[in-house]
Amino acid sequence: MSSGNSAVMEDPNHDAPAAPFESSLHADQTITVSAEGMTMRKPLLSIDEPVPTNATRADRPPIGGFATIVDGHFKSEFDTVEAAEAIGRKLKSAYPFLQIQIYDATTKVRTLLS
Repeated sequence: MSSGNSAVMEDPNHDAPAAPFESSLHADQTITVSAEGMTMRKPLLSIDEPVPTNATRADRPPIGGFATIVDGHFKSEFDTVEAAEAIGRKLKSAYPFLQIQIYDATTKVRTLLS
């Protein structure tokens, strides 16, 4: 049995506080964060202006060309009526229960595919 007087090895750094994070801004627009000898470079994010998106909305008709309308919703846009009809017929053959129309943006006319 042990007498309770055994020597315990203690780590001299065990009670030492952890090194604080240091950050500095450099001219190359990166932030350097270091702790305990480890360095990590992160790019500095800028929130100047949001990037504009060119998302097409399904509830607004296209300005030019032709579009397929599936069950009342604008889907794909095409330059020619032949391309729009080809895709419309392909959809109609695969899914005969869908109502598919071709929209002509210049004349603003919808034509039902049969």
